[in-house]
Order: sequence, then structure tokens, then C-alpha cells
Amino acid sequence: MKKFVFIVISASLLGSCNVDDIVFDDIKVPTLTPVFSFPLGETTYVMRDILGKQTGDSLNLQEDSTSLLTLLYYDTISYGASNDFVQINDIVENGAASAPVSPAGSARTVPINQSFDLAYSPQGDELLDSVFYETGNLTMTTTSTLSGTLNYSYTISNTSTVDTNTPVVLSGSINGIGTDTQSQDLSNYKTKLTGGSNTFSVILEATVDLAATDELTGNEQITFDLVYGNQTFSLIYGKFGQDFIQVGNQSIDLDFFSQAAREGITFGNPKMTFDFTNSFGIPVEADFSGLVGDDGSGGNQIALKGDIVNNPPLIEGSDVNSPTPTTQGEAAQSTIEINRSNSNIVALLGSNPSRLTFGVAGTSNPTDPTQLNYLQPESQINTNVAIEIPMEVQLDNLTETGSFDLGNGIDLSDVDSAFIRIVTINELPFSGIVDLEVQDEDSTTLYSIADNLVLSAPFINVNGEVTDPNGNTTDIPISPEGIDAFANGSHILITLRLSTPQSQTSREIYVKILADYTLTLKVGLGGKLKVDL
Repeated sequence: MKKFVFIVISASLLGSCNVDDIVFDDIKVPTLTPVFSFPLGETTYVMRDILGKQTGDSLNLQEDSTSLLTLLYYDTISYGASNDFVQINDIVENGAASAPVSPAGSARTVPINQSFDLAYSPQGDELLDSVFYETGNLTMTTTSTLSGTLNYSYTISNTSTVDTNTPVVLSGSINGIGTDTQSQDLSNYKTKLTGGSNTFSVILEATVDLAATDELTGNEQITFDLVYGNQTFSLIYGKFGQDFIQVGNQSIDLDFFSQAAREGITFGNPKMTFDFTNSFGIPVEADFSGLVGDDGSGGNQIALKGDIVNNPPLIEGSDVNSPTPTTQGEAAQSTIEINRSNSNIVALLGSNPSRLTFGVAGTSNPTDPTQLNYLQPESQINTNVAIEIPMEVQLDNLTETGSFDLGNGIDLSDVDSAFIRIVTINELPFSGIVDLEVQDEDSTTLYSIADNLVLSAPFINVNGEVTDPNGNTTDIPISPEGIDAFANGSHILITLRLSTPQSQTSREIYVKILADYTLTLKVGLGGKLKVDL
């Protein structure tokens, strides 16, 4: 009989309590008479201890000044992929200047001057305003097919020093047909682009010294290959347009749901808060449609919906006027809250997900693709994520089941009838019904006891709080038929169904689970022995 008592006790608290908590020390069994009754033990459970065993590694349990329990989860997301907005590889351009016709006749110097408009284009269609280099090399390779000695100078006024705006000038000479290469280290240089079309200019000023017998037919050329290579940037300005980016794609295991919750529990006021710190000079529209709860393996998915998804909020960008090549601009702060008024988060958590994935994405420059942006190597979008689930709940037949082994059966042949008496003093704001089934090895039900009220809900005020505990006494009878089932059964299937009070109006009732709520449980045994006359 004691084993059966343990089963009832285990079910009465959703399987979360250790039956060894009940004190059975020094039980003195009285001399049994044909009618007998005696206590087996009692214990008191406190909610902060019960739920504390259920939170697991992902969720923390906290109580406020009113003792309301809240499940908390904190995490961070960092995003710093500048290449998602602008990617600049080596810039390779070339040009050619034709020599004028100059017949042989006397020694002379022939000028050759020409201006070139070249493209400095990123991989996408972004319009760059200016770039500031951390490292890089500007290389100019010149090839001449002219007779005589070529003296040349290229002025690249769009690329200049950061401090003094001194332009890059690359000069050299080639004696006869040949090639020459000049280069410039781009550290502490910048390139300013013009015309909103990623263009810059190169001015060639050259002279060729010809002997009396030298001539130019007009077919000779000065050609050049220009390369901005191995570039890294301290700052990039421009109109970066619209890009879709994946800010973060992280998931957490919700141990509380996988261990303690089943269908039938609804949280009244859960919320998720995202605190964004954006040091990109780029505003981003936050897309929360990738926030999904599932069963831990990708099945039974429910996605976030509602106004927060239909009208995505904005992650503000850093002020484009604040950064300099050496100092980072002030990062912009944005706080976005997902709650029951702007989403289906109540239904999402009501599905009792074992895992929550928050794949936060976004679209840059959502309202104006032509606005000026900037980025730096250290630019990031950092996000502090907080999930808060106050224990303000509705329970509607929240069901917990368990199976307990009977070994080779329990011999109650000397008992004519028996019952288990469960006395509860309950501060928990819900009622509990227990169903018992004695089953054989094939899970065929041999005997069942249904709808035994073991927890009676106390009075709950308008704030959803219990003001006074409620006592309840339940006798669970075991008939002669049940006694035979215990002798032949393999195990007991026990089901506990918990419910909070139902509203008589349209108002939803959410009860509060306070940390210091207690449940006192007393268990006794009674019945009749067989008497041989």
C-alpha cells in the first residue's frame, strides 16, 4: 500500500517533487482491527523550490518584491559583416594616350597631355562618396611605344592625404620603348569620388624628347594600368542602398517547457526585449518573422506573427555626420519590445516550445535607399536579448502523466476494501484532478479510478492572487475489483489535470504564481480487513 501512496503523491505535483520528501520515519502501525485508519506521512512544498528544479540551464528564476516568480533568459547577438553592405575588391583601370604626328627634322620636345575619367566601383551598385584607407597600394604601370625619352607624371587629385589633401603624383621616365612602374602606399590616404557615379580622374602630363632622326607617326601610344590593391578601410561613406542582412540566428533550449509544461498552459504577459546598439551609419528595418518556436527538432513550428512582423520597427543608425577617419561615431540605441499587444507571443509560448530560434534579419535604408551612410571596420550591431515570462498563467486541463511499476503485483488478499486519504492545504491558485488506471503488461486497463479532486482552488482576488489557503480531503477507494487488479497488474498509469478558475465573463483570468505559495500534503491509509467467522 505504501507504494501506491507514493504514486499518488508523485502525480499531485506534476512529477516535479521527490516522493522521498514525505516523512515516513518511525511509523508505528497499530494493531489492525476489521476497520482501520492511520496516517502515513506529510510534507510541505514551496513554489520557489518546485519551479527552481524545472528551469534547467537556459532559464533563470527570479522573484520580484511581491514574490511573483518570473522566468528569465538573457543572450547577446553581434553582427559586424561590413561586406554585406559594401564590398570593394581591387580596383583595376587602364587608359591610353596617342602621340601626335611629329616628322623627323630636328631635335625637339613633344608634349602629350590627357585627362581620364575612371571608375572606382564596389561589387554591388552602391554609390560611394569617399573611402579612407588603413592599408593599400596604388600602382601605376606605364608602357611606351615611343622613340626617344618619355618623361611622365600622373596626378590623381581624387586620392590625397587625409591631413593636408595633397594629391597623389606618380612620376617616372622611359628611355625608348619600354615599361615603368610607380606606386604609392595608401596608408593615411583617402579617395573622394565625384558625380554620384563612383568616378575619379587621372591627368597625364608627359613630354617626349626626340632626336633629329626620330619621328612620331601618330600610331605610338602611352598606355597605363592602374591598380588600387590590397585595400583595407578605416571609413567608407556612400549611398549603400538596400540590402537584406541576417543580424543573428541563434536558438535556445527552453528546458522549462520540455520538463514541466504540457498543452494547457498559457502565460498572460510574456515579452521579449531587444536592445540594439548600432555603430553602422545605416538604419536597418528589423525583421522578426524568423522568430520561431518548435519541438526541439524542427517540428510543430509556430512563427511569430502580428504587427511587429507586419510593420517592422527600425534599428536606428549612427549619425553619418559624427565619424572621422580616426574616431568612431556615437552608436545609436534602439529598444524593441515584443509583447502580447503587438504579436502572437502568448500563443507561441502557449505551444510549449522546447526550442526558440530568433533569426533576426533586416533591410538597410528601408525608407530612403538614397540616404548617405557610413561604416567602419569596427562597426557592429550588438543586441541584448531578454525574455521575461512572469508566472501569470491560465491552466486548462494541463495534463501530466506518469507510469509506475507494480513489480509482480501487490498482494492485498487480506484486505476486503481500502482507500487512500489525501488531505491538502493548498495556496496554489488551481485545482487538480487525478485519474488512476491499473494496467497489465499489454497496457490493457484492469481497473480505473477517475476524477478524484485532490487539489481544491482557494479564493483568488481580482489581482489573480490567493488570499487564504483552501483545505481538501479526498478518499480514493479501492474496491474488491481494484484489489484483484493490484494483484495482477504490471503498472499504474496516473494522470493529473490542473486547471485555473474559469471566468464567467469574457475577461481572461490569469493567476499569479508567487514564490512563497505552499502546498501541504498529508497521506493516510484506511479500510477493512477480511474477517473469518
